Amino acid sequence: MCSIQEDDQFRLESKSELNTGRVCMKCQNLAVVVIRVNDAFCRECFLKYCTHKFRSAFGKSKLIRDGDAVLVAVSGGQATTALVHLIQEGLSCRAQKKLRFNPTLVYIDEGAVINESREERLKVCSKMAALFKATSFPFHIIPFEKVMKESLRYDSDSSLAGYMESLTLENSLANQLRDLLDSTSSLTAKENLQSILRRRLLISLAEKLSISKVMTGETSTHLASQLLSSISQGRGKHVSDEMSFSDGRNQAVMFVRPLREFSSKETALYNRMMSLEPCIQPTLTTKTGLGSSIDRLTQSFVATLQAGFPSTVSTIFRTGEKLSSELDKNKEDDFCIMCQSVLDTDTPESSALSATLFSQKLSSVAVPGEKMCKETSGEENCCGEGDGSCKSTNKTGSLDKEDLLPLSCYGCRLILREMSSTTCIPGNIIQEAEKRIRRSAMKSSIQGYLLEDE
Repeated sequence: MCSIQEDDQFRLESKSELNTGRVCMKCQNLAVVVIRVNDAFCRECFLKYCTHKFRSAFGKSKLIRDGDAVLVAVSGGQATTALVHLIQEGLSCRAQKKLRFNPTLVYIDEGAVINESREERLKVCSKMAALFKATSFPFHIIPFEKVMKESLRYDSDSSLAGYMESLTLENSLANQLRDLLDSTSSLTAKENLQSILRRRLLISLAEKLSISKVMTGETSTHLASQLLSSISQGRGKHVSDEMSFSDGRNQAVMFVRPLREFSSKETALYNRMMSLEPCIQPTLTTKTGLGSSIDRLTQSFVATLQAGFPSTVSTIFRTGEKLSSELDKNKEDDFCIMCQSVLDTDTPESSALSATLFSQKLSSVAVPGEKMCKETSGEENCCGEGDGSCKSTNKTGSLDKEDLLPLSCYGCRLILREMSSTTCIPGNIIQEAEKRIRRSAMKSSIQGYLLEDE
């Protein structure tokens, strides 16, 4: 989802939007924009350039077929505003080769994350509804707190009256969502958790509408900074899924990125040429310092380099395209219960992950003679180890952090370790974890009666 920081990033990397004294590299008319050092375009050629690049993304992949229903996630930022307009132009009668898929727009209202008032959220949703109605596409506006429901069901209602009624009914879910985010100690973990929950909400809505593809508006600038951020947070094994045109980590719903060849500068210039007004919303990192989170710092780093060295984004982006992993995606239970990525924790004892886990285990051992188990302090049957593995009968039946860690990838383990409590984790995640644990226990109990594959 686009943020105010990404809009500032565009301003930083584009020193001048309009250019005088240069000619278009295509038709030799007076150029009005320079998207890179030597790439000057007039208005007509620039729009043709954007249209061709957008349509070629579908032609190269051949993943979206005629008549496919596609859910388009719209945040209101520069990239998704351009995405909706490009889809609208591609489906219009004046297009030479019309796009053949059927789009459904969705806007996720994340006002509860930053504790916006009901009136502020209604104002933004009213503006987004007006923009969606102008496209004549079917659309949905849903509150972000819906992700906290155990079943993740969503009753379609595009009317603002029905939406505001749902806000009143789901007030407890909004409080639960804020408690979940507040339980994490760092802003980096909050951003990652918010991104994971947003993805799960889009998947649930797509399944509810029987749609198998979700279209998002990530640009090459965003993906370049995301690449560096993911690697620094231990998600290097999943870079190939995050950088490719299609993301098939979920078997039922595929995510596609048609704007991955666009830079944030190009989408902003396209919006200006077409007189489009984005609706950019504040996020968790709005008005924070550059070092407030890893994502925020990486975005600023990439934007600063791009301003001085115009090939920075393309170099990082093309390098990320070449990265791949050898993770086995065919195992039934070999995926993270949080982000649904393939688990990357099955490593040999000599790996860096094993060394990290061994250090964490040593640091969690209590000092001899000191009883640190807080949950059953004073109980006679308390184990007294202080490492969260208390086996006393007074312990509640709900899953705790230590139960969820083995079922998560390394990146999500970092989020879980920063949580002070796991009681606010969405019920569907807990249900999946309980099912996996029961399945593993059942498999262990009958392991001696199973025949091994040759």
